[in-house]
Amino acid sequence: MLRFLALLAALFLAVPAAAQLAGQPRHIAIELVAETDTPAAGSEVTLAFASKPDKGWHGYWQNPGDAGVPTTLKWTLPAGVTAGPLEYPVPQRLVIAGLMNYVYEGPFAQFVRLKVPAGLAPGTRLPIAVEADYLVCTDQICVPERAQLSTVLTVGDGAISSERRAQFDQWRRTLPKPLGSAAAFASEGGKMRIAVPWPADEPADGAYFYPLTDGAITYAAAQAIG
Repeated sequence: MLRFLALLAALFLAVPAAAQLAGQPRHIAIELVAETDTPAAGSEVTLAFASKPDKGWHGYWQNPGDAGVPTTLKWTLPAGVTAGPLEYPVPQRLVIAGLMNYVYEGPFAQFVRLKVPAGLAPGTRLPIAVEADYLVCTDQICVPERAQLSTVLTVGDGAISSERRAQFDQWRRTLPKPLGSAAAFASEGGKMRIAVPWPADEPADGAYFYPLTDGAITYAAAQAIG
């Protein structure tokens, strides 16, 4: 309910803002970048939504927190090509008027993996198009935006240039990394305790729990490590 009320207020604010900004550049510039422009038949190719918010604006993580909405995608793909789920980098925390927001205030990249069907002849063109809908906000106003993005891939040998590899390696370092062991949790007395396997040689003083499940915790509540 809290997120609904916050989002409702944001959308009321967005209506005049959207009208004022009609025909103007978006507040998040997005470029669709393929890790390789020549994926091999029967392989996967990673696409990055390379995003750069304007100064003072932010985009949202897949669980936005108390307010905001996640990105939604509508694909137009060649026959047999399929798109996986959107993968998000670790967000930042931003508290506005007591509401916790999980956001990106600087450049970030989301990933989607495309599966290319086997049996395609080398040289086959694969036009890729996607419509991205997302919310972009300041600490005062929110605006729903839509980006129409496209690229053309060509079936080939899957070669990745050194520049593209370096860029994707940099983006991948911002993705959450699995610990390799299951965690456990218990909820009692209005508090949730989470036991996470943690390497003994890694500092844990800056650890923070970002919940994927909406409403699993009180987002703005303090978290303690012990």
